[in-house]
Amino acid sequence: MSVLYVAFKGNGNSANKIVRNISGDKLFLTNSYSGLKKDIDNIIGTYDFVYMFGLDKRLKGNVRIDCRAQKGDVCLESDMDYGSIAMKLNKNGIIANIGNTTTQSLCNVAYWYMLRKFNCHVIFFHVPSIKYITDNFIEKVRTVL
Repeated sequence: MSVLYVAFKGNGNSANKIVRNISGDKLFLTNSYSGLKKDIDNIIGTYDFVYMFGLDKRLKGNVRIDCRAQKGDVCLESDMDYGSIAMKLNKNGIIANIGNTTTQSLCNVAYWYMLRKFNCHVIFFHVPSIKYITDNFIEKVRTVL
């Protein structure tokens, strides 16, 4: 099974820190709308699953799993079993909630392009800021994925 792990560029970014510490294929997206589209369009090969990570400063030690993204009038939804993934995170000591609303953000647009490219075999995790990301937190995420 081939998996791609995705975060935005930036060493101070908690999502970036998580992905850097997971083994496997990685992609670090440019922090601009045009740049991230180009990064995603340039992915060569196919992946069975894509796990995306983004920062949400409002989170404090928990994770939000987003199940849909919207660009204009087009809403795309992940076909992955995000409920099961949330349950596994919770069992491993990471509080995971499922987000059903879309926002006009860089994360949403990146998720939308990735859902379109990989036929919805993609899931997006919003994680807390770097001060809440410990080695133990990363290990728990790695265990679930």
